[in-house]
Amino acid sequence: MTRAEFIEKNKHLFWYIKKDKIQDIGNEVLVEFIFNYGTLEDVKQLIKIIGFQELKLVYDATTGRKIGNYMPEIYNYLELIVKKYAP
Repeated sequence: MTRAEFIEKNKHLFWYIKKDKIQDIGNEVLVEFIFNYGTLEDVKQLIKIIGFQELKLVYDATTGRKIGNYMPEIYNYLELIVKKYAP
């Protein structure tokens, strides 16, 4: 599955983004919404698409207010994944 197909499959999670802009979302938004609101299978598919190194870049960029966008238990899960697979 491509990134575009994955976004299309999960477009219901990005309801606030204009339809013609949905394919332009960045990985930060994609990771945040899939981790917060997607299924475990969605998370696994996302990691296959973007890879652990990109996931680590997104994680490393989450500070301050951006951390607040994640549910606490989800942020902890993201942290555990990054520390284990992309040290």
